[in-house]
Amino acid sequence: MMELYLITGFLGAGKTTFLKNFARQFAGRRLRLIINEFGRAGVDGTLLRELDAALDEISNGSIFCACRLDQFEAALEQAAADAPDVALVEASGLADPTNVRRVLAQFPAVSYQGSVCVADAARLEKVFSTARACPRQLAVSSLVLLNKTDLATEAQCAEAKALILRANPAARIRRTQFGRFEPEWLSLIVPDVDVDEVLDMPDITLQKAVLQIRPTMPLAALQKCLVQLAGETWRIKGFVRVPEGIFYVDCTGPEVRLTPWQGEADNRLVLLAGKGMQLRRTARTAVQWYNDYIEELSMR
Repeated sequence: MMELYLITGFLGAGKTTFLKNFARQFAGRRLRLIINEFGRAGVDGTLLRELDAALDEISNGSIFCACRLDQFEAALEQAAADAPDVALVEASGLADPTNVRRVLAQFPAVSYQGSVCVADAARLEKVFSTARACPRQLAVSSLVLLNKTDLATEAQCAEAKALILRANPAARIRRTQFGRFEPEWLSLIVPDVDVDEVLDMPDITLQKAVLQIRPTMPLAALQKCLVQLAGETWRIKGFVRVPEGIFYVDCTGPEVRLTPWQGEADNRLVLLAGKGMQLRRTARTAVQWYNDYIEELSMR
């Protein structure tokens, strides 16, 4: 019997960092990862290959919607056939996982252990009211990790806790930083969460864009471009090669981070934004300003 844990959390909450820490709880056991990226580029999968585990990536859509559900089911079938001890499923930040029990019910070799949701302490209030997926991810999770508490005030942490309990009064909440996971918290993840009355929040109007960056773009120009874009996005992710080297781009809201990277780079940046954000206008302006360095912009 393969144990399966679901990991959720809105864009930029720190799911990938948490997943690396969480996977260590299963040292010595055969592990499989199923990673779901809403954008086109499988960024998280590249980061997670350092873990000693089989890996499936499903991108450009949520595994719980019709557009990618068949791929998720195929990945589950393959995982069940390989019979690992534990499967960790990282859902897209925009996924609505309220049908997870129904999806898994057709796989008798899968033992659903429950869901853990990673929440950004400082940003949860903003996304809770604008993204339908956010309260629904909280609703299916018995354990909610209030992450990045080092970047939040006590008032923000208190407000975030109140919102979590509004979505799921039975949730166990633990505060953490850098996606840290304590072994004793594993017992707080249970499958029996009642989601019959999930909060009916307005749906997010998702905006997506992909920028193809030329490798001739100087690092300083890339940083300025990202600052210009970040204020009108939820998230920017990708691997970019510039004259100064290869960098992992990871922007959450206005926070811009570029980290040196030793792997490959496809020079594509995936941008995600929500209702009311001026992503299209800002992206087109960036293309005009950095025309020599941006090869292509695609939006939908």
